[in-house]
Amino acid sequence: MTYDGEAVSLHPSVGSWTLPCRSHYVIRQGKVVEAGSWTEAQIAAKRRQDSAAKARFYGGAEPAPPALPPSESTVAASSKDGRVRRAWRWLWGGGR
Repeated sequence: MTYDGEAVSLHPSVGSWTLPCRSHYVIRQGKVVEAGSWTEAQIAAKRRQDSAAKARFYGGAEPAPPALPPSESTVAASSKDGRVRRAWRWLWGGGR
């Protein structure tokens, strides 16, 4: 995630594979850009890759992320950078 002082960009993409809509997108300069659908095999491969990257970074198995996005208070408590709080608020609050 990057913030240039005006807009948020998020890359790599975000995939909501467990939801019925199976949305897949990136965010460029504050705009949501649809990234196309993936096959089950692509999703499984990416999940394995993500798990391996987390294990390397954290030095062990990483617990599954929460099913719902963190609340604004959780993000605020865990971040000392106001830009990150604003980016989370923008992402989970509909871009307002």
